[in-house]
Amino acid sequence: MRTELLGQEKNIVRIKLEIEASEFTKALNKTITELSQQGNYPGFRKGHAPRRIIEMRFGRDAIYNEAIEKLMSGELQQVVEDYELDLIDTPSLNVTEKIEEGKPVMCELTFEVKPEVTLPEFEGMEIEKVVTEVTDADVERLSKRIQVQLADIKETDRPIQDGDLVDLELTIRVLNPDGSEAEEQPKPDTTHEKINLADETVRVQVREALIGKSKGDEVSSVFDVEEGHADRALAGKHVSYNMKIETVSEYVLPEINEEFYKNVFGQDSDVKDDATYRERLRQDITGEVAQENKSDFLTRAVDLVASKSTVEIPDKFIERQIVSMRNEDENWAKSNGIDLNTAFGIGTEEGRKGYEVLLKTRAETAVRNVLVMDELAKKFDIHIEQADLEAEFDRRAEQLHVSKGFVAKYFYENKNQLDRLTDQLRWDKTAEALVSHMAVKEVKELSKPEQEKQGE
Repeated sequence: MRTELLGQEKNIVRIKLEIEASEFTKALNKTITELSQQGNYPGFRKGHAPRRIIEMRFGRDAIYNEAIEKLMSGELQQVVEDYELDLIDTPSLNVTEKIEEGKPVMCELTFEVKPEVTLPEFEGMEIEKVVTEVTDADVERLSKRIQVQLADIKETDRPIQDGDLVDLELTIRVLNPDGSEAEEQPKPDTTHEKINLADETVRVQVREALIGKSKGDEVSSVFDVEEGHADRALAGKHVSYNMKIETVSEYVLPEINEEFYKNVFGQDSDVKDDATYRERLRQDITGEVAQENKSDFLTRAVDLVASKSTVEIPDKFIERQIVSMRNEDENWAKSNGIDLNTAFGIGTEEGRKGYEVLLKTRAETAVRNVLVMDELAKKFDIHIEQADLEAEFDRRAEQLHVSKGFVAKYFYENKNQLDRLTDQLRWDKTAEALVSHMAVKEVKELSKPEQEKQGE
C-alpha cells in the first residue's frame, strides 16, 4: 500500500492511496469466503456457495467496497500516524478509478483535521489577578447569614423592616421602554414567593418597595434586569414586579454561644469562643473568595491569549457548536416551562436575527478557546495522569464529607462524567501553565480595561 499527500486546504487533508493488486485480491477472497459462510444460499451448503451466486445477491461493487473497508480497518491508523494527522472526524474514502482485478486499486482519503493555531507571544503578557482582603464587615455579614439560617421564624403584624421574611403573590411582567406591557411574557401566571430581606442579593428596588408596607398591601417595582441574569427569560429586559403581601415574618436570631458553635461546626468542633469563631469564618471566606478570584483570573488569561491567537475556524466547527448551544437553550427553556421564543425574545424577525448573531458569537468564542487550549496543552505537554484523578477524588471527598471510594466509584461508573472531569482537569493544568509564563499583576480590583474585556 502506497500513499501520497495530494494537498491540504484549511483543515481538509487529501491523500492518494494505492492498494497493490495482491493485497486487494487477498482481501477480496477473504470477503467472499466470509459472505459464503455467513449467508444462507438455497441449494448450497454453508460456505460452499460459488462467487457468482454471492455476487448476484450483493452486487460486485458492494463486495469490492467491503474488501477495501477490510483492508483500511487495519491500515488507516498507520496512515494517520505517518502523516501525523490530528483527526476530528471519521475520514472518507473514494475509489477514483474503476476497479479491475489484477490491477492496483486507486483511492483518495479525505481527512478533517484540527486547524492550525498560531499562538501569540504570551511570555510576559500582563494579566491582572484580583486579591481580595477579607474585612471585619465581611465576617460580620457571614455570621449574620448563619444566624438567619439557624433562626426561628415568627409571623408579625407590624410593617415590613429590613431583614424580614415576606410571603407574597408575585406577578412578573416584561415591559416595553414606554412602560406598556410587552407582547411576549415569560411567566404570565402569578406565583407565590418568599423574599428574604436578610439576603443581601435582594434587589434594591424590590427591597425599597416592600419596606414599610404591611400585610395585604399591593406594591410594584419597575427595573431593568442585567444581561447576565440567571433567568434567561428576563435577562436584559425592562420588567415590573407586582407584589401582594400575604404575611410578614421576623427572624428570632439565636444567641452566639458554645451551643451555637456546635450547631455550626459540629459537636466535636474546637471553636469555643467568639475570637476563634470569627477567625474560622475569616478563613472560610478567604478560601472561597480566593478560589473565585483564581477561577476568574484563569478564565480571563485564556480569553486574552485566545483573542490574540490566529486560527481559521472551519464553518463546520461553528455550525456544530451552534447546534449544541441551541439544544442547551431549548432544554433550559423546557425545564423552566417556557418555550424558546419567549425565553430569548425571538418571536419577532428582529429578535430571531439577534439571537442567531449571539449564538454565532458564543460558538466562535467557545470553539476558538478550545482549539487554543488544545494547542497550549501540546506546547506545555499537559497530560492527566492517574495521580491527578486521585488528588481530585481526595479533594471532592473532603468537600462532600464522603469517602474517596464513593467519589471514585461514581466517576468510574459514569464514563461521560469521568470524561468531563478529565477535560476540566486538563483545562485547569493548561491554564495554570499558561499564567506561569505571563506577568501577573496583583490588584484589589480590575482596572477599567480589564473590566471592559470581562464584559465583552
